[in-house]
Amino acid sequence: MSVGERISLLRKEQKISQGQLADTLGISRQAVSKWENGQSSPDTLNLIRLAEALNTEVEYLATGRKPTYDEPQIVLNIDKVVEKVVEKPVIKRRTRVVYKRNILEYMATGIICFILGILLGIIL
Repeated sequence: MSVGERISLLRKEQKISQGQLADTLGISRQAVSKWENGQSSPDTLNLIRLAEALNTEVEYLATGRKPTYDEPQIVLNIDKVVEKVVEKPVIKRRTRVVYKRNILEYMATGIICFILGILLGIIL
């Protein structure tokens, strides 16, 4: 059985027309018709959407095999209980110190550097 035949079979089981399926997937009715006739195949994204719309698994649509899931195993006998203590790291908070200076200090420093520059220029 091909992918198109499986799509057609599942669509008919759910009594959905090609147009309704196409509207659900956001594609044209002709694309669904081409898939069912074997002229083309759905891409991965449309295969996932098809599986959701037709209430089946992607694996079944692609390969024809129903997926088998392992049954969860429940352990009834617990021999050993392990406790693990996880210490949270200590985050040290850093504070930023901002030193404020008077504007006169900057002006005085600038004037002194300017005078020293002129004196060095004259000497050299």
